[in-house]
Amino acid sequence: MIFQMKRFFIIMLVALSWLPMAAQLNGNGYYRIRNVANPTRYITITNDKLNYTTAISTAAGGLKELNGGSLLFGDPAVAAAAKARGLECATKYLMTDIKLKEDPNCVDVSSVIYLKNSTGAKYDLIGQSTSLIQITTGVYPGTARLEFENIYATITKSSGSGANSKYTAKVDLKASNYSSANLGSRYFIDDNGTFTISESSSGDNALWYLTKITSFNVDASLEYKGKYYCTMFTPFAYKLSGQTWKAWVVTGINADGTLEKQCIAANVSVDDEDAGVAGVAVPAGTPVILECGSNEPGACTLEPQGEPKYISYDLETHEPLESLTSDYTGVNLLKGTCFCNTDGRITFTTKSGTSSFNADNYTKYVAANMLVLGVAESPTGVSRLGFFPYTGDKMKSNKVWLDISGSSANANYTFDTDEPNQKGVTNE
Repeated sequence: MIFQMKRFFIIMLVALSWLPMAAQLNGNGYYRIRNVANPTRYITITNDKLNYTTAISTAAGGLKELNGGSLLFGDPAVAAAAKARGLECATKYLMTDIKLKEDPNCVDVSSVIYLKNSTGAKYDLIGQSTSLIQITTGVYPGTARLEFENIYATITKSSGSGANSKYTAKVDLKASNYSSANLGSRYFIDDNGTFTISESSSGDNALWYLTKITSFNVDASLEYKGKYYCTMFTPFAYKLSGQTWKAWVVTGINADGTLEKQCIAANVSVDDEDAGVAGVAVPAGTPVILECGSNEPGACTLEPQGEPKYISYDLETHEPLESLTSDYTGVNLLKGTCFCNTDGRITFTTKSGTSSFNADNYTKYVAANMLVLGVAESPTGVSRLGFFPYTGDKMKSNKVWLDISGSSANANYTFDTDEPNQKGVTNE
């Protein structure tokens, strides 16, 4: 009887270990953040265009005016108007960089967010080569310098427990060196499908489920010889799992137009000539081609490793000091991008009327220098996997292209030596 009870408890413990991780905040790590009122909508980081300090200090005439001297003790109505303009501008910029997306299959890398704890309930949201602190930090280079730093998200449990835990997330929009230059605390909310910030935390649209994740899914749409392919570019390292079999880089272009490739990471179950890199992680910031055994996203997974990389910015101009570099040290002719934002010009109220900023942030496709992954069909019906001219003009987020700068004028490059002309190409 005692043996049977012990066996029962062992079975129960094993069974519990198979359960999905509870949807709650549990230390540093990768999370998905979805709205309570609209559980199919996830917070994503989709841009890094925010020039928070300069915009709300000068263009909006907001915090600069609030911190301009006499207004600290002057006309409350003027100060209130300045604060309102500054808050509107800050909101517009945050809505540009952070969006809500429908992503039930967890294939959008921008919805995979690393939460890094600072102190207490304060967290930085890191993703897509930038972070909340980076897009809200800066110095306005005026006579009385307004400095913004440590604008973390304060994430606090509101109600529930375990998988039903609901959280609020707020930011304190104020200068770190002038308490008077203060726009107050604002909560993250879902405003009918649009991310924004609000003074109020009431209602389910201001509440969020936090799900700590150990993997996300791959949408491999290109079929070739019974396998499926796509490209991937992320600011974090990851291991291949599920039916994601291999990750390749392109190391060279042969004279006949064929490509040289190298497998730099493989699934732990791979036992062929690439078994030497089975279980190895794709280094952070490395553009690769993924080979999968299925075109079902739920079957093909990647497991993030460590902290993500992010780009450093000049605090005053908010211009990037460097590009996102790869931790891979070998030869790789592939390049990638994190952002494809096409919001256009965003307007906001200023002291003298209105102003705007350009929220576009994408890599333009240049035919002379870039080709994208695709499958082509030759006139005789033979398909080929390779890189071909793109049918669009903007590179997709977290996708990859072949850099052909300085190469021969061949219109396409393939991994197999088939007929040189194609009938049609299906791009990724």
